[in-house]
Amino acid sequence: MTDSSVIQLHASDESAPSCGLYIVLRETDDHDKQNFQLGQALHAANRFSSYETNRHAVEFRFPPASSDDTKKIISAYRDTCARNGFVFLVADDAALARDIGADGVVCSTLAKATQARGILGEDSIIGVRCATLEQVKAAKDIELDFVSLYSSAEGDPLLKMLGWWTTSSDNPVSVEGLFDPETCASIVQAGATFIQSDHHIW
Repeated sequence: MTDSSVIQLHASDESAPSCGLYIVLRETDDHDKQNFQLGQALHAANRFSSYETNRHAVEFRFPPASSDDTKKIISAYRDTCARNGFVFLVADDAALARDIGADGVVCSTLAKATQARGILGEDSIIGVRCATLEQVKAAKDIELDFVSLYSSAEGDPLLKMLGWWTTSSDNPVSVEGLFDPETCASIVQAGATFIQSDHHIW
């Protein structure tokens, strides 16, 4: 297992970008092809960067249609991330994350995040997806390693949640969604650690 500090990696160059890539793997029937594309994207992110170390993370969110080879499929993605120095996270399934040696888990509820800590221990990364400020505050109260913010019809504005987290916690925060250059800039300036970028990559 990887220490939770891995998600806070930063470049030795002080001018390194403060915001890293957050890549959510797509739902697909061809995981071999997607894993190959992922490897190309991660290699490019490293090759064309002038920084010694960047902060980036990949999340496996959609389970395969068939569960027969689930561990094999996810392990292949994990290996691709490890070769390129990216953090690899599994959505909602802490036991699976433990079994395949993922860096951690991203949970859909606070209850699942609390359970995940018991399954994965203190050295793994435990995060939760949040759409409301109430959820964000609760995530800080139970000392989760990071939060991933997203928009919903019943939720709070992304910048409101982001602003609260960055002024209340030193832990990382990712922001999900489709972003144009203007909204991306405002999120980065507001202190996001990661911003979702897979829609551009795929």
